[in-house]
Amino acid sequence: MKPKKAKVLVLGTFHMSEHEDLYSEKRQAEMEELVSKLAEFKPTKIAVEMEPEDSEFVNEKFNQFKLGTYELGMNEIFQVGFRLGLKLEHEQIYPTDWMGDADMGYGEVESWAEENQPEILDEIYEELEFPVLSEGKSVIDYYKEINAPTIVNKLHKIHLNIARIGDFNNYVAMNWLSWWYKRNLIMFANLTRLIDSEDERILFIVGVGHSSIVTKFIEESEICEVVEPLSCLS
Repeated sequence: MKPKKAKVLVLGTFHMSEHEDLYSEKRQAEMEELVSKLAEFKPTKIAVEMEPEDSEFVNEKFNQFKLGTYELGMNEIFQVGFRLGLKLEHEQIYPTDWMGDADMGYGEVESWAEENQPEILDEIYEELEFPVLSEGKSVIDYYKEINAPTIVNKLHKIHLNIARIGDFNNYVAMNWLSWWYKRNLIMFANLTRLIDSEDERILFIVGVGHSSIVTKFIEESEICEVVEPLSCLS
């Protein structure tokens, strides 16, 4: 019999600030439906893609929301995390991200590749057709699409192949990619710091581009058990 371990569910999300229609009555109802689905996982803690130093700010907003004095902004942390935290009567939300400084921004890496290695850049992105939240598609169905293994794995493959940009002794992509991997490792480490017992059930709401790598870190660490997001969205 395997020893009991804490459970972590990494929910890949899209950035809601880019979708103005989510304020509509229809979309808000769909958001509540999504939260009800996630509540079935019964998370003991909700972790989000903000830095720990922002904890006071986030939880001040969360407490205002619980008191009915804060209207949710269009951000997945608020729309999903806060709603779920209220529904489950959680005391706080847990920021677990890290941003730090990169030696080079991704835009600079891409610009270098466009000028010097366009064929590699084309190859890296040729297979990606990212799903769109169309008018006839529900929020839950969209979350199912972006958390499907085919999409999550393609995003991971893209990040891995970005390492090829550059040349011998001119590892251009590493100026950004080393920051990216460090960020995800810190997310993983911060998630493990939230585990207080084998009964812990942590929901991590994070941009879907992080889903695969953070999940792999959790799996390979063997510290806790991964719960597939689709099992809670169906």
